[in-house]
Amino acid sequence: MFGTLTRLTKTFRAPAAAEREFIYIAVATDRLEARQRQVARGLRRERAFGC
Repeated sequence: MFGTLTRLTKTFRAPAAAEREFIYIAVATDRLEARQRQVARGLRRERAFGC
């Protein structure tokens, strides 16, 4: 019974701060790389109001 309880707590635990930070950095890196590819293809943002 104790093994089942331990397994359930591992399954439903919240991610640790280090895991959350790693996920945030990984996603931010993916977005940055995607944006760099867009810029390399010539897809640049237009300036707002023609400034």
